Formats: sequence, C-alpha cells, structure tokens
Amino acid sequence: MYFSIKSRKSPPRKGRPANEVSEDDINAFLQVIRNFDGYPKLRDLCRMLPSLTPVRINVILHYLERSGAIVIDANGYITWIRNEDVGHLTLGEVANMSSDLKELLEKHRKREDDDLT
Repeated sequence: MYFSIKSRKSPPRKGRPANEVSEDDINAFLQVIRNFDGYPKLRDLCRMLPSLTPVRINVILHYLERSGAIVIDANGYITWIRNEDVGHLTLGEVANMSSDLKELLEKHRKREDDDLT
C-alpha cells in the first residue's frame, strides 16, 4: 500500500526590491551618523547599521548626497551632515571662503547663467 502526499504550492510571494528603502531606514541611517564620534568612514557603515543591507546603504548614501544632506570627501569619510532644523545654514553658507574663491564662483555662476539664456 502506497500513500502519496501532494505538496501544496503556496502562491508566489511578491518580493520586496533589494533597493527599496523606507523613511524609517533613512532616519535610522542619519541618526547613526549624527551619533558617531568623529567622521564615519563609508566602509564602516555596514557594521554600524547591521539591519540594512549594503545595497540599501548605498541607495540611502546616494540619495542623501544628491539631496545635499551629507557631504562625502574623496577619502570616503562623511564630513558634513545637514541639521534637521530649518534655520540652520548649509555647508556653502557656513564655509570660510577666501575673496578669490568667491570671485571665481561668481564668475562661474554668471557664465552658467549666460549659457542658459
């Protein structure tokens, strides 16, 4: 006598995209960076945020960098982060720039405006 047991196939689950991040993920990321003592290194973020995959960390990094919320230097350190308060100044407004640099930036800005018109 043989018994056959048929396996029940469950309906296919919709997978969550690997690069999908939530606002809570972004807030947790920012909180970890704000609480870090010194300048966090990009390669250390996986240890600091074990709940996020490297793909999600990379997506959050690119989003924050493009939005101007963080600044990453050439060595891979997060050197600046925007404060949450609306009244705080941006990095460009806080930076100490020489008069030569200000003139150069003004010329560049005028040249871009001329190119657009």
